[in-house]
Amino acid sequence: MGKTNLILAGSGYLGDAIINMMNSAKHNYSIIEIARTRKIRSKGVISIQFDIDQDCLDLEYLENSKIIYMAPPDTSSLSDIRITKFLKLIDKKSISRFVYISTSGVYGDCGGKIVTEENAIKPKTDRARRRADAESQVLKYSKHNNTLAIVLRVPGIYGKDRLPLKRIMNNEPLITRDDSRVTNLIHVEDLSRIVIKSLDINIQNNEVINVSDGSPIKTTEYYEIIYEILGRDLPGYITYEDAKILYDEKRLSFLNESRVLDTKKMNKLMPGCIRYQDIRKGIRKSL
Repeated sequence: MGKTNLILAGSGYLGDAIINMMNSAKHNYSIIEIARTRKIRSKGVISIQFDIDQDCLDLEYLENSKIIYMAPPDTSSLSDIRITKFLKLIDKKSISRFVYISTSGVYGDCGGKIVTEENAIKPKTDRARRRADAESQVLKYSKHNNTLAIVLRVPGIYGKDRLPLKRIMNNEPLITRDDSRVTNLIHVEDLSRIVIKSLDINIQNNEVINVSDGSPIKTTEYYEIIYEILGRDLPGYITYEDAKILYDEKRLSFLNESRVLDTKKMNKLMPGCIRYQDIRKGIRKSL
């Protein structure tokens, strides 16, 4: 039996981690990476320069493939025009599975409460609204084309080259623990295991799955642990009101929302994927 084509669409940081993990184990896929920049990859991985926004290539290799879609949304509107173009490109192709990497931000601010996949989504930021729109498009495409889709709602990703070291080296002040919000995180290696596993899990219908390391943590505590592991003195602390003045808009958007992701479905469908439930272990690995 020939290998199945696995398309990594919009491959970047997560795509790098997925490729590294798959290259270190046996698998039955021919990996084809499509991204704006062609990359030098090891044998067995085809890297194709492809701009979803501009190019209209006849992607024959999409036939009978599985797709992991990781491209960020286009920012020109509150809908994801980029994924609209991609879905039109693959329309009528025989895609056996479509894995979409979304964000837990689609839930909006839940006041630190536990959130399951049954919770209604209430995105607050434009970024999250585009992701919610993309989710809807993927699920609609799946039903129309008889393709199984998995939407992974992913929180903050950390790992090698993905720690807030610049802020730490600049000794940027931290919000007091009392004012800090609870957040969810996942190490990029754990996320890679989940994404790879999602390609083959036995499902009968489309699935939306919360993803995290299962160890919700206050944002300030996350920073404090990094300081501790680095052996650096902690910076000063400020109130949330002070942070509104000092922090940039993107950082504030994460601090304005708080939720605890329920990961029972993830653990049931993809057991054993989380190796870095201990945040200290994950941070040390990232350094």
